[in-house]
Parts: sequence; C-alpha cells; structure tokens
Amino acid sequence: MSEDAHAAGEDPAAITVTQLLDEPSEGIPGQLEVVALTWHDRQRSRQRLVSDWGTEIQLMLPRGTHLHDGDLLYADAQRHIRVRAQPEPVLLIQPENPIQMGQVIHQLGNWHRPAHVSPQGQILALADDPLQDWLAHMGIPFRLEMAVFEPNLLAHSH
Repeated sequence: MSEDAHAAGEDPAAITVTQLLDEPSEGIPGQLEVVALTWHDRQRSRQRLVSDWGTEIQLMLPRGTHLHDGDLLYADAQRHIRVRAQPEPVLLIQPENPIQMGQVIHQLGNWHRPAHVSPQGQILALADDPLQDWLAHMGIPFRLEMAVFEPNLLAHSH
C-alpha cells in the first residue's frame, strides 16, 4: 500500500467504488454479489460495506449520491456487485379521510420524516415508537410491516 493510500485510510484488499456504473447493453458476466442496505444506509455516499460473498467495499461516491435498488457498484469478468434494497420495519398508514391524510402528512413534515404516498392514499413511513404512539392517539389506522422503503416525499432539514 502506498503511503498516500495508507494516509487516506484506504484498504488495499477492499474494492473502492468512486462512481456508479452504467448498465452494459451486452449484459454482465460472472457471479452476482449484493450488498443489502436499508434506506438510511442507501443515503450514505461514503461507507464501508461487505457483500453477501464477503467482499469488502469502500464507497467513496460523490457527496449527495443516493443508492437505489439494483445500482451497479462493480463489475469485472468474475463478478458484479449490486445494491439490494433491504426490507425494514415500516408503518403502512391508511388514513380514512382527507383530514387524517392532512394530519399525517403535516406531522411527518414537522418531524422532517420522509414518506411514500401511494396513489391509493396509503402512506409508508419508517417505523418508530413516537410515530406509532401519535397515530394510535389520533385514531389513524396503521400496521407494522417489513418492506423496502423508497420515499417519494423527502423531508429536509433547516
């Protein structure tokens, strides 16, 4: 390992990923490896990962890069490594009317929480006790599920 790589904290045995790869039109040879990541982990552009086959990966993507299910991290003649969105505890919230829908969206916004709103009017949010307690207190129907979380409404901090 060079002194520069050592000083930068790079591991020579790990695969370093500095950009996501485009899908080749001819397909990808070799064995598929995956890194299963929760929504929170898919938001981190710099982290160390281990694939399901034990390959160490050092992500050093441009800041602000968000990973999605199926993203191609690495490919060579022997293997290719992809992101797999990992199911995690979520709340499936089923407002019974537009007032409840507004209350839920307003509260999630106040708490700076991401959410996924379906065309059917269901809301998916990451599960936690304060949100469950609030929904129960407000009498808004919900249930706990394991699902991949991919929000279509992103909260921001200020």
